Amino acid sequence: MRLLAGVLLIAVAAGYLSRRFQRMAVEGESMRPALRPGDWAIVDRRAYRTHPPRPGDVVMAHDPRDFDRLLVKRVARVHADGSLDLRGDNAAASTDSRAFGPVPPYLIDGRVVARYWPWPSIARRRSTSASVGNASSGG
Repeated sequence: MRLLAGVLLIAVAAGYLSRRFQRMAVEGESMRPALRPGDWAIVDRRAYRTHPPRPGDVVMAHDPRDFDRLLVKRVARVHADGSLDLRGDNAAASTDSRAFGPVPPYLIDGRVVARYWPWPSIARRRSTSASVGNASSGG
């Protein structure tokens, strides 16, 4: 009986975590140096259920021009009407609110909470020459 209860608890926890958190791969240059192509990050898809995004947050959002495309940008400003200015850290390589304007909050899919690959020790060895642009979600 204890084994069944333990298995059930693990299954419920795994289901909750898989719906709340999503992994994503960075594909573009727009968030350098914070995130680079090939980095993997964790997105908390429920981060904004209790409070709105704040300036400085790195978010995953649906592209306002193509809903199926995901972007990773930093919240630059929250307007009084609730819309958000999203910006890439690398302005020269970023298509963001400077091009498509403020975005409504419903396009925000979650907050990037951690980069988990490459490991920090590996990342330190990478070149620091001149964080997230485009993103793809991993299963």
